[in-house]
Amino acid sequence: MTRTIVSIGGIGFAILLMFMQLGFLGSVGDTATVVLNRMPCQIVVRSPDYLHIYDTSSLPGNLPQLLESVSEVRDALPLDIGVTQWQNPIDHSFRAIAMMGIDLEQPAFELPELTPRMISTLRPVGSVLIDDASAIDFGPANRSHFGRLDVGTTTDVAGESARLAGTFEMGTGLAANGALLASRQTFEKLAPGQRPGRVSLILIRLDDPAQIASGLAAVRNRLQSLGGEASYAQAMTLDEAKAAEKDRWYRQTPIGLIFIVGVGLAVVVGGVISYMVLASDVAAHLPEYATLRAMGYSDGYLVKTLLSQSTLLALVAFPPSVVAAMGLYYVTSIVSSIPIRMTSTWIVVVFSLSLGMCNIAGVIALRKLLKAEPANLF
Repeated sequence: MTRTIVSIGGIGFAILLMFMQLGFLGSVGDTATVVLNRMPCQIVVRSPDYLHIYDTSSLPGNLPQLLESVSEVRDALPLDIGVTQWQNPIDHSFRAIAMMGIDLEQPAFELPELTPRMISTLRPVGSVLIDDASAIDFGPANRSHFGRLDVGTTTDVAGESARLAGTFEMGTGLAANGALLASRQTFEKLAPGQRPGRVSLILIRLDDPAQIASGLAAVRNRLQSLGGEASYAQAMTLDEAKAAEKDRWYRQTPIGLIFIVGVGLAVVVGGVISYMVLASDVAAHLPEYATLRAMGYSDGYLVKTLLSQSTLLALVAFPPSVVAAMGLYYVTSIVSSIPIRMTSTWIVVVFSLSLGMCNIAGVIALRKLLKAEPANLF
């Protein structure tokens, strides 16, 4: 009984390790598009030097007005994005924080907090909203998260005075632990290094959202016809922008590569643990297996028997591992402010990997038995 419990525990740990690595990998993709998910548009126009959502480079500031003249375009919303320095109002330390500037008449985000009353509080230059998911390093009054207690707080942002007018809920990511939202005028004042008369992104809303292909073609044609810097701007659908953002974080950054390697290592470690568990079990029951061989049972029958055992161990260990992973996902999300969620895809993937690694480990563990003569095994 003790041996069985230890075996289930060892395989369960391997399964849990795979769940955690896949959860971290999934969070990379989820947080990569947290800003793009709030954009009420069908097409995004960005600079050819765009790197990621917080390092966008810039476009000519008059380009939104020029694109609005395209017959398929309903409106072109300007959006400024950059990184600035925020002073913790409690310990007065400085930390980098993402900042977004919007046109208050045509906000570039769909946020329930952007009510007419809240927009009016953002009109004075220097007024900002802070994402309530921003890390505690930025100094919330309750030492937990930003909320009502922080409204009215004045602090230093890039050497200028800024007043917290409220909070909004968008979510932070691996590229930024906190975020500010303000008018474009405030953004220009509080985001150093930004060139005046420029815009980071242009969000295109079409008259007919169902005709994305024709709208995209029309926008690209207009950009080409303008010539100069505008002709190099990249226009793509919002879905393409999201896919490109995920691809960059998965394949072109150390963070994504670390978690991809982590998933592979988790499978290897899980396989090793499964092999040790099953090899130990085979060694403990070697006389029984030898007896079966001496009685004339085929090697295929022995393999089938062990595979049945390894499959049963995986099936028994899997449910508690799922529950444990969900608990760890929740705790990690609270502590890190980065969403980690269980998905049906992860369950199917890990279940398949669990069965595969247990069965492969079982076959490897049985090699000694299959190569030996029955008389030598007693």
